Amino acid sequence: MFGIGFFEFIVIAVIIIIFLGPDKLPEALIKVIKTFKTISKTIHEAKSALEEEINIEQLKEDSKKYRALLEQNTQKIQESLSIAEIEQLKESAAEVNSVIDELKTEKNQESKKEAK
Repeated sequence: MFGIGFFEFIVIAVIIIIFLGPDKLPEALIKVIKTFKTISKTIHEAKSALEEEINIEQLKEDSKKYRALLEQNTQKIQESLSIAEIEQLKESAAEVNSVIDELKTEKNQESKKEAK
């Protein structure tokens, strides 16, 4: 643990017992344990926040990919609609031309009747 052997751990424990005495030792141990718990909790929260950030970044990347795909498909649909609209305009133009031809024919017939 932390590169400390059993013998060094015993020496440190004895020094702490001599320095603090038997009265203050339990309070000091409780404070040390609380400090380690707080540090552990902080590290866990930081790790969770980091993992969440990584997850959010992944979601952003996926979102960008789907957006690009959606834009491509939208453009394709717009192009196909444009082609369909052009075809529809051609059909409408053909209908208008046929109506114009009918009107010309009627006018020619009326002109012939008037000429007689």
